[in-house]
Amino acid sequence: MIARLSACALLLLLGACAAGLPGYVPDSGKKKSKFASPYTSGDVTSDGVYQMSEQEKLMDCKRTTGSMLITISWLRHRATDVGTSGAAVVASQAVRPVLGGSGRGLDQDAEYVRSRARLDAYNRHLVSQKCTTLDIDAELAKPPEPMGRKY
Repeated sequence: MIARLSACALLLLLGACAAGLPGYVPDSGKKKSKFASPYTSGDVTSDGVYQMSEQEKLMDCKRTTGSMLITISWLRHRATDVGTSGAAVVASQAVRPVLGGSGRGLDQDAEYVRSRARLDAYNRHLVSQKCTTLDIDAELAKPPEPMGRKY
């Protein structure tokens, strides 16, 4: 009885070891989509102008407009956000040197300025591609849509 249980336990242990081979990543066999990974974002210069990354410059009209609409929706709901508490900001800044990470997202006002500059840059990109642009101020003036399922 003990011998059988020992043999079963050994087989289970060997099976677990075989499943965890280091470096093995199973291939799904599916073709990788160009939308499978997120685009790298640009950065805001010291004079407040957003510089698009090379990947962002390759976006077509539909993807650029879609990204703008998502950002506008986020900015509309900004007034209803609770915000980040001072204690959370201090805790994050204290832990960042040890654990690493970014400080981006802690200052909500800086995030708003960055997002607004990105919208302006995307609109300029749409003009250069001869696409339909968005009236950002008019879109931001609209009241936020209620959150929840739309289907």
